[in-house]
Amino acid sequence: MADIDVYITDQIAGRLTNTDGKHVFSYHHNAVEALSLTMPLRTESYSFQALHPIFQMNLPEGHLRQAIEQATAKQYGSDDLTLLAIIGSKQIGRLSYARADKPLIETEGAIPDLKTLLGSDDTTLFDQLLTRFATSSGVAGVQPKILLDIKTKASLTLQSTIVKSWGNEYPELGCNEYACLTLARHAGLQVPETFLSDNGKLLISKRFDLNQQGDSLGFEDFCVLQGKGTKEKYDASLESCTHTLRQYVSPIYQQQALYDFFKLTLVNTLIRNGDAHLKNSGVIYSHLQQYQQGENPQSERQLAPIFDIVSTVPYLPNDTMALTLTGSKRWPNWKVLEQFGKQHCALNSKKINQAVEEVEQAAIQTQPLLNDLVKQHPAFAPIAETITNHCRRGFSLDRDKVKTRSRAIAAKAPPTKNHQTKE
Repeated sequence: MADIDVYITDQIAGRLTNTDGKHVFSYHHNAVEALSLTMPLRTESYSFQALHPIFQMNLPEGHLRQAIEQATAKQYGSDDLTLLAIIGSKQIGRLSYARADKPLIETEGAIPDLKTLLGSDDTTLFDQLLTRFATSSGVAGVQPKILLDIKTKASLTLQSTIVKSWGNEYPELGCNEYACLTLARHAGLQVPETFLSDNGKLLISKRFDLNQQGDSLGFEDFCVLQGKGTKEKYDASLESCTHTLRQYVSPIYQQQALYDFFKLTLVNTLIRNGDAHLKNSGVIYSHLQQYQQGENPQSERQLAPIFDIVSTVPYLPNDTMALTLTGSKRWPNWKVLEQFGKQHCALNSKKINQAVEEVEQAAIQTQPLLNDLVKQHPAFAPIAETITNHCRRGFSLDRDKVKTRSRAIAAKAPPTKNHQTKE
């Protein structure tokens, strides 16, 4: 496919073409809203050899992409632009796609019930859902997932969700993620409402990119904001992420965003989440109306809710951090974390200690859930034990070592001279 039209909600924004291997996006002459914080309105086209990061952001990966290509490649092809046109308006964020000069296609299908999904004991349920809804799931991630509108138990109103499953190589990953997200919520981080099916085979999360009225919000992950493609999601540092927050989050929200990002770093370190890459954090906003080059957006931009948090070391015992800190992907000790909080997140000792206390208290609050999940799903026991052991260690041991070392250094230091002026 050579050309596709790009929409913001239901208004055309411009056209994306692939000519001689180069991807070119040009805004429509009547466009009044920018499609990305990194691509303000302008008359000049945006050219990329690879697909622009904002368009790469929601391209399905892994199992989901295979399912879509299996269903459509023979008839339509399997290049990236074709894939964007196929998933059309079913995307995370505000963007939609259609073949050039063709209208947007709204995909429809039977709407499942939340209670039915959570209570089903059918181990093939996700595969059935994938077959039905793969082509309407514009969501990235190697872990199998789909976008799905479901009916809620209370009022039968529609709720847009992300439904996840996983392969045999990651047993009980749903219990793992459910517990880790709960820990993050207890720590005071904003986390989407999430449900775990009774058989532990499905994790269902309410979409965070929709407001209370169901309107799409703008969302851009850190890959997009740092001008990187999806394959570069591990090629960055935690320090660079704080620069991204300062550049794109509204000034009024920057202090909170940096505090929350530091706290997220503590959570990821505590549970050993080695997959906290650039695509698992982002910025969210309502619109980019009249956003011109050289200007600031009119809308408020905030750190997006936290998602995709798991402990990876139960599956990969020698796993490292996804992003570097002080040039290393080794799990940081307390001194490195403290310096990161002070130098890059602009936090004083009081705020750093507050974040640590909130995260360690959250780990204590989450322990009963881990115990309950083990009772319900015995195969989760060794994974829960690994998480528990890391949580029990906490940060106290490293912090005490640093304090003891500091006191020892102070004791060995020569006494300061008295410079009082003699009368």
